[in-house]
Amino acid sequence: MAIARSAVALAPDEIALIVARGNRESQRLAEYYCQVRNVPVENICSVLVPKEETCPRDKWKWAVRPEIQKWLAEHDQDRKLKCLVTTWGVPLRIGAEPPDGRLIAYRKFLEAELAARRENLSQAAESFRELGDPTQNISTESADAATGDLAALEKSLEASLQLAQAEIRKISDPKRQQEQQVRVQQLASAIGGANILLQAFNQQLTQNPDANEQLKTEFHTLRGRNMGLAEVQSLLDQQAPSIEREALRLAVLDRAAGWLGSSKWLQEQIATVKKNETGASFDSELSLVLWPDDYELLRWQPNYLRQGFQGSQLQQVYPTLMVARLDAPTLPLVKAMIDTAVKVEQRGLQGKVYFDARGIGKRDKPDVAPGSYADFDRALLAAADGIQREYGLEVQLNEQPALFQPGDCPDAALYCGWYSLAKYVDAFDWAPGAVAYHLASGEAKTLHDEDSEVWCKRLLEDGVCATLGPVYEPYLVAFPRPNEFFALLLRGDLTLVECYYRTKPFNSWMMTLIGDPLYRPFKE
Repeated sequence: MAIARSAVALAPDEIALIVARGNRESQRLAEYYCQVRNVPVENICSVLVPKEETCPRDKWKWAVRPEIQKWLAEHDQDRKLKCLVTTWGVPLRIGAEPPDGRLIAYRKFLEAELAARRENLSQAAESFRELGDPTQNISTESADAATGDLAALEKSLEASLQLAQAEIRKISDPKRQQEQQVRVQQLASAIGGANILLQAFNQQLTQNPDANEQLKTEFHTLRGRNMGLAEVQSLLDQQAPSIEREALRLAVLDRAAGWLGSSKWLQEQIATVKKNETGASFDSELSLVLWPDDYELLRWQPNYLRQGFQGSQLQQVYPTLMVARLDAPTLPLVKAMIDTAVKVEQRGLQGKVYFDARGIGKRDKPDVAPGSYADFDRALLAAADGIQREYGLEVQLNEQPALFQPGDCPDAALYCGWYSLAKYVDAFDWAPGAVAYHLASGEAKTLHDEDSEVWCKRLLEDGVCATLGPVYEPYLVAFPRPNEFFALLLRGDLTLVECYYRTKPFNSWMMTLIGDPLYRPFKE
């Protein structure tokens, strides 16, 4: 859990507050925060925003964003501000952008790449059939390259491959048999990439544990290469979607998973484009208010304030502001959140730590896909182990599929767990100043719907001082990893918003942080 220390935490005069113009409660709340935290009152930016929790994309693009940009140009010419704070009355979400020419071109690129790989797969299936028994009729009815089902095509390929291998075993001429085997292996490698070769090697080693060292060396070399390709894909996932990104990704996928793996990914990506995932949390989009106006809205942009970009020139090229939200189901709750943060800082947050894993991740099985369920479950285990080892706090870790139940979590100071979708489980007696978040979709989709049971809203109502969550489906990789986030928070030298921005992967996406940005629960 060791992470390099920062020299100086965020200062009050590096903060500006965004308030809803014409909303007295929003203005008074901002003034109250300025008074309590010594933020200059001239750092309040009043903006005309919709009253609803969702701001239409065109309203954001043509009215709200330009107004904030104008205020920053006039009041922050030296770029001293590092953090913006949205307050009561400012929308929570920004709606989706109607498909534009760039998105249409992107989709056409994906469709063309998919058609090309399907054609390659169909030709490979035909080659297998030529090598196999011509009297055997392998159905290709649903395996058309342009319109067919990939699952049917994959099934056809498997059947044709098995027949081809059976026929090759019948060849009496060793030289010709070897030539045909090489041809089949080349086709199989193109279809399934390095993955299929790994499966073959693994099968041989399982059947013959005493296999020669060369086979073992080839297996481990190929396995290492494939892990490297997986890491490249993980890095590409952090970038915004683009034709250039996908061209590189497809080159990697063709090597790792073959035409079949690339085709499956292309199908998924085309489905994503059709869903038009261009909505975002208001706060996450606000982080990029200093960026040029034409950045890609489909899915996400990298968060260049993340720990891995510290010292990178990308932080200068893409200036990013931290954003937190002073908001809750009621105004008294927001003020209590501020007051509690200030009070707890004087003595330090006290209480127990709770992590609710699902039993999916295993400590002795680190070889899991980045961003997978097992990966995040292991992050919860790592957080529990690290906090107990390095800070000596009382930690309770649940590794059962069932969540903590009412009465299970007294004196809770820190919490992270999963998975109860939009249904808060009141298992906690929260300590003053508690920080908690739940790994599930849309847990911050509303803070003001009285009937909603989403976790962020209910956590705030139940006494938590700070939380975070997504306003729409974020995908698991969008969450701050709990082992990284809590490691920074416990260190005590960084504020809440700094811990959040150093560990959350993306901006222009779904996450929002609710709490006093200056809160340092372990300052003392």
